[in-house]
Amino acid sequence: MAQDTQTTFQWRAFISTLTGLSFVAMCITGIILFVVPPGRVANWTGWTLYGLTKAQWQALHIWFSVLFMVAAIVHIVYNWQCLLRYCQSKVTKAFTLRAEWGLSLVLCVVLLVGTLANRRPFSSLVDWGESIKHSWDDPTRRPPVPHMELLSLAALADRVEGVSVEQVIANLQLRGIAVVSADEIVGELAAAHRMTPEQLYNLAIGAQPRGQGRGEGQRGGGGSGAGRGEGGGGRGAGGSGFGRMTLQQYCTDAGIDTNAAIEKLRAAGITATRTTTIREIAETANVRPSAVPDLLGP
Repeated sequence: MAQDTQTTFQWRAFISTLTGLSFVAMCITGIILFVVPPGRVANWTGWTLYGLTKAQWQALHIWFSVLFMVAAIVHIVYNWQCLLRYCQSKVTKAFTLRAEWGLSLVLCVVLLVGTLANRRPFSSLVDWGESIKHSWDDPTRRPPVPHMELLSLAALADRVEGVSVEQVIANLQLRGIAVVSADEIVGELAAAHRMTPEQLYNLAIGAQPRGQGRGEGQRGGGGSGAGRGEGGGGRGAGGSGFGRMTLQQYCTDAGIDTNAAIEKLRAAGITATRTTTIREIAETANVRPSAVPDLLGP
């Protein structure tokens, strides 16, 4: 009889263990997503951490969060009576708001309000995370257009001066990359040939990449600046790295508070976020990128 009791599957122990493990996994993936580069950088350069891409870390975080939520709900159901006793007075056994519950509620409300109001110290943690994310960004390796990996080869050629779609296809075929049509997507074609969109782009426009094509290092093997600015002169980029800088990056370099800059732009009728580029701000304000610093003030 004792042996049967020991071998019986313990659902409470299983749920408790599952809740704990999924919580740890959710925390680990959450911390990693807190410091990963923006998608325009991660997708373009083929960024990975421990062999996993940003999209894979995001998928893991979502599923471990779902698993934790389900396990936590079941855990609450199993321990419902214990939780109810926390809400009862030890003397009268009637339901009452205990100090522990009240303090927990107050802390959650303070966190909610402080975060939404963008007040310190809550905003400081967000700003720190943004600074870490943007530290991955190398100005010499930015795509001519954000998320250019989503464009077709025809659209890519349309955004690079002096390069026709026929030349793009010929350059790729010369490197042994079979192209069925000009409608093939840059990112998908790169993945099919085990290279990053950045590497494929350099091959497509005829630039000489620093790495040799397929399956290079985790951050993409990169191309030279000439691949985008001098050799191609991407139209969307305007040939200037300044226009491709985000508002966060510019403010960091200029020693300007990003929140104050966003408020100044809002007062001028321009909606911007930390990741909005200088060129996008200039286009909204109908001015040249070089005039954007004047909008932000000293």
